[in-house]
Amino acid sequence: MNHADDGLRTSLLASPAPDASALSPHSHSVMSHHHPRLHRRLSRSSWMYPPDGETRRIQVDRQSLQRSRAHLDAPKRLLGQWPSTAICGNDILASVLYSSGIVAVKAGKLTPLAQLLVALVLYLFRSIYEEAVTAVPLNGGSYNVLLNTTSKRVAAVAASLGIISYLTTGVVSGTSAMRYLDTQVDVQVVPTTVLLLFVFALLSIIGIAESATVALVIFVVHVMTLTLLSGFSIYYAVAHPETFWTNLKTEFPDVNVAGDIIKGNVLTGVFFGYSSAMLGITGFETSAQFVEEQAPGVFRKTLRNMWAFATVYNVMLSILSLAVLPLEGPGGIYDDKDVVLATMGKVVAGPWLESWVSIDAFVVLAGGVLTSYVGITGLVRRLAFDRILPAFLTRTNKWRGTNHYIILQFFALQASLVVLLHADATVLAGVFTFAFLGVMALFAFGCILLKLKREDIPRDVHAPWWSCIVGLVMVLLGLMGNLLGDPTIFIYFSLYFIVFVSAMFIMLERVFILRIALYILKHLFPSRGIRNEHGQDIAASDSQAKSTEMARTGAIGGRTITAVLRAIHLSPIVFFLKTPDLSVLNKAILYVRKNEHTHNLRVIHVSEDANFGEESSAEVTDADVRRRSLEREDVEDMREMARVLDLTYPKIKIDFVHVCGSSFDNALIHWLSDELDVPPNMMFVRQPGTKHIHQIAALGVRVITG
Repeated sequence: MNHADDGLRTSLLASPAPDASALSPHSHSVMSHHHPRLHRRLSRSSWMYPPDGETRRIQVDRQSLQRSRAHLDAPKRLLGQWPSTAICGNDILASVLYSSGIVAVKAGKLTPLAQLLVALVLYLFRSIYEEAVTAVPLNGGSYNVLLNTTSKRVAAVAASLGIISYLTTGVVSGTSAMRYLDTQVDVQVVPTTVLLLFVFALLSIIGIAESATVALVIFVVHVMTLTLLSGFSIYYAVAHPETFWTNLKTEFPDVNVAGDIIKGNVLTGVFFGYSSAMLGITGFETSAQFVEEQAPGVFRKTLRNMWAFATVYNVMLSILSLAVLPLEGPGGIYDDKDVVLATMGKVVAGPWLESWVSIDAFVVLAGGVLTSYVGITGLVRRLAFDRILPAFLTRTNKWRGTNHYIILQFFALQASLVVLLHADATVLAGVFTFAFLGVMALFAFGCILLKLKREDIPRDVHAPWWSCIVGLVMVLLGLMGNLLGDPTIFIYFSLYFIVFVSAMFIMLERVFILRIALYILKHLFPSRGIRNEHGQDIAASDSQAKSTEMARTGAIGGRTITAVLRAIHLSPIVFFLKTPDLSVLNKAILYVRKNEHTHNLRVIHVSEDANFGEESSAEVTDADVRRRSLEREDVEDMREMARVLDLTYPKIKIDFVHVCGSSFDNALIHWLSDELDVPPNMMFVRQPGTKHIHQIAALGVRVITG
């Protein structure tokens, strides 16, 4: 703390303090003491100005803490390298099935070069993802990274992109699955896609979750299928080299740039081909969504494996497609752009390989639909627990214990997208690409913010600055290419993006909206109270004097609104304070006021000494005496800081809670969550500088200040 802060602290702490007996130990529970006030809040609306802050002391119950520690230390079945790789690898290798033809339509004979550029960008993002996720090892991807480095509003934007990414994952996977099935059985793509989405919605409600073992089997079969197809294609290419050389002599495809058709050239082929080829790596972000379920050290290996598989098969199959199929004409790549791999199988080995590839594609892509349901359920539950989406979404049905509200609404959104776009694979893939690239860009941005604002948090990897900047620029170029290629796709993307962002921002600004509604009701529908002979409003004066919670608001229906506001403000927030640092505590209060709708902040300090405040025979050395004396001074300073800031911020009730008898670890967090009835994701901590943060963060505790 600088000299100015020291002076401020000295002047603030010079005011009279409550008796230290308020901190006297009590059995498991707690003694409370109200701070003395320099002014009263009772003269104002009780729903706007909470009561005085309190001082409490909690003695940790050793048996309960031990049960929490045993629960957290119980062996857990964590995913190894290959099951984890399979779950996200199915996504990234499934994208090969529908991206090959789409890229060729833009890049023509330069498709392999476009795929190679994407592989290089993906290599840069390996280190970006590794730094961000090993610094904050929680599920949630870019949303979680931004939540721990910026505000809830910025994180909500990332969450909206994540929702659209899952939405389009299911839709693109479903439509592509039906198109591959259509090569074997005549089906109507739009209605059968909606039916497929509905079937998986029912399976999700029943409780059929994604199995790592099943995912691994599907992944192995899919890799074998792609390898078999590549082997036959290489043999065919050697026997018929003229196809490849003929394709190299073709003209570059014309491209649509903002509605104008421009003759293709090398620049358009590389730029728009690269932009479209970014679709071929969708799924790379999946591993960051379930990092908590992976064994230590597995996450980085999954990124390495995904990069290797995506690079090898995307580049190899793009070259082999040029060596097997003509770009132009019937049965060519442009003509069969939605089922290029199945057509390759038919040409190089006959109908049996076409059927094999089509069935494999259907299974893998249908698995992508299930992945979208599993992923969206986890993300929306997290957003609801963080109070960014309505709490009713977390309700479960009594039949199977699944989140049916989330699943059914997600199905309705998916079906609307299929019908709205008539299952057009190119447009759907474009919407998917916008969402995916947005998530990638925010991940790079979040990694940069981690370097700037959370540099003391330990991490396994430090991505070079140049890789973060180059990666971000390349992703933005990909976004620009997709925007210029077909602006109408951006309109569809914006439509869904605005809907999701609006829903989240209504939740984030619900207090402001309710206060506006109350203001309007006061002017349009004022209530009339009973007046005495002096013209005074009896109900208003009585309620003011008694400070009742049902005080009149001056509007018909106003009490209903204020009741909702009280319920919103009642939920407490916890901030853990290690040392008496006034500036840190003040920044925490400002963060809570800006990002959370609460009038109740509990500042908690944890002491390992269970006999704090007592003269104990345990004090056998001078060092013990000095340590306890310094601890008492720190606790007194922190209590006084809470009192002063409680006076400074009348719209928030600041309690000071001293927890004795435990070290600050994940078991204590778990115990306090039950004891205080505060979920871990509503507990905040300043930026620590040790690996200890990973244990605490694993329970969802948020880092909010440096």
